[in-house]
Amino acid sequence: LGMDESYDLSIQDQQITLTSANQYGMLRGLSTLSQLLFLAEQPRQLVNIRISDAPTYPWRGLLFDGVRHFLPIADVKRTLRGLASAKFNVFHWHLTDDQGWRIELNSYPKLHQQASDGLYYTQAQIKDVVAYAAQLGIRVVPEFDVPGHASAIVLAYPELGSGTTVTSIERQWGVFTPLLNPSEPKVYQFIDEVVAELAGLFPDPYLHIGGDEVDDSDWVANKAIQAYMAQHKLADTLALHADFNQRVAK
Repeated sequence: LGMDESYDLSIQDQQITLTSANQYGMLRGLSTLSQLLFLAEQPRQLVNIRISDAPTYPWRGLLFDGVRHFLPIADVKRTLRGLASAKFNVFHWHLTDDQGWRIELNSYPKLHQQASDGLYYTQAQIKDVVAYAAQLGIRVVPEFDVPGHASAIVLAYPELGSGTTVTSIERQWGVFTPLLNPSEPKVYQFIDEVVAELAGLFPDPYLHIGGDEVDDSDWVANKAIQAYMAQHKLADTLALHADFNQRVAK
């Protein structure tokens, strides 16, 4: 997370000198050199110049939605090369949503078996992408959406849901009613086990939990959830949502 990406680039007459404290700065300096070559007025001709550069922002990311628009690994890697050329350093990989579950998991295999249309990334492919990104100085941050955007989860494991029955993968866009059940202990066990397996695939210290866009219809109608809210002194579903996110974050 605290990678030093600074570098110095000097072009003097017939010599190019690139220096940095580590490989990350070298990668960014090579990107700048590529940009200079691309913009050169004459092919491969560079004028004398001195650049001393460091990023203003340590997190420069792109969110890649592989759920609603599943793309093959070749396209994922092409995107990573594009990010590297523009000196981005975070690939935010959105992998679960109402429209499908895109990660092969051993802990809850029905997710990719029943809620993906057969379109998912294997663990071997994910490890390959993470290693490929690392060679480009790019961190891979996965997104695993809870408690909303959970249609695919509830389709595969209905016992984790709050009321709405799901019979097929969602084909439309929007905010939908299937939610995880904050009053059900199995939900937190599910999250713990999924996060544990994801941590083995994605070494980055960050994991995105989504945590947004909840249609609270099922929470309002579910008597067990209403009792849970009363027990924990949660005034409304907004407080329940915040409590859930905070518990998952811990």
